[in-house]
Amino acid sequence: MIELVPGSKCVVYSVSSNDEIMKTYGIFKGFVPVGEDSSLCIELDSNHGDMQGKYRLIPTNMISAIDIIELAEPKQEEKKYVDTHYYS
Repeated sequence: MIELVPGSKCVVYSVSSNDEIMKTYGIFKGFVPVGEDSSLCIELDSNHGDMQGKYRLIPTNMISAIDIIELAEPKQEEKKYVDTHYYS
């Protein structure tokens, strides 16, 4: 199964005003809660000119499609707590 993980390069197609499709090119940074909804956070790339390096939040209910250009490797979760019990 493919999982969209932070660091993945993608193009997000979403609905904008006047029922037009907006293309967002960049790097997926993660999900951001906005009120009771969640949004994709995309760092814009050079296709956006002066906006390069800025972040765009796209509400998940406005997404039409996502093209994954380059899938980042999922990071392995590090153990947060040291095991303090002794097992024999």
